[in-house]
Amino acid sequence: MSLQLDSLVFDLMFQGSAAIDQKTLIDGLGGQEALESKQLLDVDRLDPRAEMELSPSMPFRRRGERRLMIIDDKTITPREDPQADPLITADLRPAKEQLIATAQALPIRLGRLFSLGTWGDAVLVARSMRDLRGICLLPYALDPQVDIDGKRRGTPLSQKEFEAKILAYEKRLEELDDEQILAGLSGVTFERRGDLVVVDVLEADGTWDQRKSIMMEMQLAAMDRFSILPGAPSATRVAAPDRPTMKMDTDAAVAASRSSQPSVAPAAAKAAPPAAAAKMPEPPKPEPKPEPKGPPLSAREIEGAIVLVFPTERFDLDVAAALGKRDWDQVVRRTDNLTGAMRDKLQRDGATWIAPIEFLSEVFLEGKPLTKQDFERDSQKTDGVKSLDVHLPRFGDVTLLEIAGKGRFVTTVSDPSAAAKLLG
Repeated sequence: MSLQLDSLVFDLMFQGSAAIDQKTLIDGLGGQEALESKQLLDVDRLDPRAEMELSPSMPFRRRGERRLMIIDDKTITPREDPQADPLITADLRPAKEQLIATAQALPIRLGRLFSLGTWGDAVLVARSMRDLRGICLLPYALDPQVDIDGKRRGTPLSQKEFEAKILAYEKRLEELDDEQILAGLSGVTFERRGDLVVVDVLEADGTWDQRKSIMMEMQLAAMDRFSILPGAPSATRVAAPDRPTMKMDTDAAVAASRSSQPSVAPAAAKAAPPAAAAKMPEPPKPEPKPEPKGPPLSAREIEGAIVLVFPTERFDLDVAAALGKRDWDQVVRRTDNLTGAMRDKLQRDGATWIAPIEFLSEVFLEGKPLTKQDFERDSQKTDGVKSLDVHLPRFGDVTLLEIAGKGRFVTTVSDPSAAAKLLG
């Protein structure tokens, strides 16, 4: 089966107790005629490593729960460069309604709507707020450098630590109740359809800015509200909105999510005469929010192009996803070694980059985690640098480098030898 990038994907995860006949399934999916123009992918027949590459679902999906993907390559016009253009201009509102109708007709535990080859969901449909949070906590569970408390390590977790985090994943889902999860949402649409809960980041005209999917994922995951003891009720209690459906200004929400300072809500006050108002003291300015820890990244300008060089502590799957979406505000901090002119050029023209990795299995070759045997067999060696074109999850195509005495790196710099020289 050949899969086209930017195909629209209806990802359906069925309840473990689901027992449905073929006719009921076809009717629930929209009927035979609607399915004739689409491809059906039975994820459970794939090698588990292929599912990890395509779209991981473990440990969210339990034993006995089936998964089916419906691939639609007609709705979205493939973009020339998805990494440079995060906007899907097709109207996805009919697809959203179809996903909801399918979840209402069939015993679906979770339904997702996304595009093949890029990270993030346009629409999520579930029967519980807990499952919405659970699917968004998968990156936390599967990232080998994020510890049980949600903090990033400079080196991968030990096997024992990683296993402890996987065991804590289910407990984390008990820490927030429905009202707490709902109260953490802003800049996204939330609604209830019968026994379904639905969230999406579609614009009013049905278009989809994929950068906002990361915001939705972070809000639902709510890692900043983790309890000290996994599973203990969170101490953060926030009143839920009065209305079941809300839609906030998404541009304002994105700006707020990127702000490095907390917002300040002015206290309500009665109108005062101009003279009295002039004497009122100005509200105190908020203190700047401290930036996450980690050494600064550096940048070089070579032949008019910027190359970002990441230290180990500053590169992970979230950064890879932000790089893929050209979301430079999520990548570069105020304290990084870039001049003002370089920052302007970065926002205008983008950049190539190079970053360290530790294990070959962090990248994929032909849909499978790369092995040492495959790397030694297929890599090319130039000036003491071994290189191989591979796939980096949540980003896309990169070149893997193995440099004697320095380690392994992934890069978008086209010349492996030139990339190696950037590392000093």
